[in-house]
Formats: sequence, structure tokens, C-alpha cells
Amino acid sequence: MSENVADNRHFHPQVERITSILVRKFGRPTLGNKKNPFNELLYVLLSSKTPPNRYQEVYRALRCAYKRADSLADASAEDVAKVISHGGLQNRKARAIVSIAQQLRQEFGRVTLAPLAKMTNEEAEDFLTSLPEVSKKTARCVLMYALDRSVFPVDTHCFRIAQRLGWMAEGTYLTDRRADELQDGVPASLRRDLHVGMVLLGRYYCLPKNPHCRECPLLELCPTGGVS
Repeated sequence: MSENVADNRHFHPQVERITSILVRKFGRPTLGNKKNPFNELLYVLLSSKTPPNRYQEVYRALRCAYKRADSLADASAEDVAKVISHGGLQNRKARAIVSIAQQLRQEFGRVTLAPLAKMTNEEAEDFLTSLPEVSKKTARCVLMYALDRSVFPVDTHCFRIAQRLGWMAEGTYLTDRRADELQDGVPASLRRDLHVGMVLLGRYYCLPKNPHCRECPLLELCPTGGVS
């Protein structure tokens, strides 16, 4: 969806207040994300279904073993999988990483995502999601963290919290359309802060099971607080 939407759009209830509370609680950390878009893509791909401390360790191991991005295009998926095995799903992730590196070198002459800077959000997102294993969430993480674009990546934490806040119906599944709907309900200026805050809230308070509602900074604004 376009980032330029009608002036009469409706934002999610209490979105400004919720974002402000989350910023006061957690600040504005980077979560280890990278300013180089290709490095950020690797970082997010490695984070899939992996705890933060482990995927950060695996990312460092990968970049230590393959210091030049172009060397990943010449690597075998088997060798990459050995390097990142500690993070889990190593074979699938390794195949994607090597394939992406090869496609980027073919497209741009070297393994880089620097050309994204000259693309619109929609063009960059379309290009990224054409790459193996790159979801809309992953693409928007690259755009937000590495290129400072006003997008709102929706991961499982964000979607779970959105459901509990009543922004999205309980029992629904995360789809690209619903991710777009959630993004459109967040003012562009709040998207980065809200995403980071929701990720941290989901890690430490709004857990999938047995959430810590009594300690949650959003309890008074959450219609399901204490009953989720």
C-alpha cells in the first residue's frame, strides 16, 4: 500500500499514547540492527525462529567467516550452513543467503543492496520480497532500520499485541493484507518507535502464553489485559 494515504484515514485507537508509553519504558534501542541494508537483511533472516542472543552470535560468526559480501556468492550452502548451525534452520537459511548473494551480484554487479536508496518504498519492498525467504516483514525491517524509511514491520510480537489491543481481530492470521492494514493505522512518524516498543513488549511482557499483564506498561489501555 502507498505510504501516502488519505487525510481522513483512521489511526488505531490510542496509537500515539501507546507509542509514547513504550518509548518511556524501553527508549529507542536499535536491537542490534544494521545500517548497511545487506547486513540488515542477513541479520533479519538469521533471526527467524531464533532467540536474540543466539542469532546475534550467529550473525557475527557469519560475517567473520565471510568478511566480504561478495564471498557469499561464491560460497556453498553447505559451508554457510555449518557456520550458522547454532541458530537453527541452518540449511534453509544458508540456501537463501547464497542464492540472494548470487542474485544481487547478477543484478547489480556485486553483492549489495545500496541501489535500494534510489527506489521508492514500494519498489524496494517489491524487489526485496522477490528474493528467497524475504517476507514483507523482513523487507520492511531492511527499509526501516537501514534506510530510515517510515514503514512498520509486523512480526509475531506486533501482531499478537495488535490483536490484544483490539486493532486486529483475535484468532486471525498474519497476512500481507493485514500487515498493510496495521501499517496504515500507524502515523508515519511513530512507526519505528512503535515497532521497536512492541517487539520488546512482546519479548518481556505480552508473551504468547501467560503474559505478565500486571506488570505491563500498557495494562490500562489494553482491553484484554489480565484475560489473555
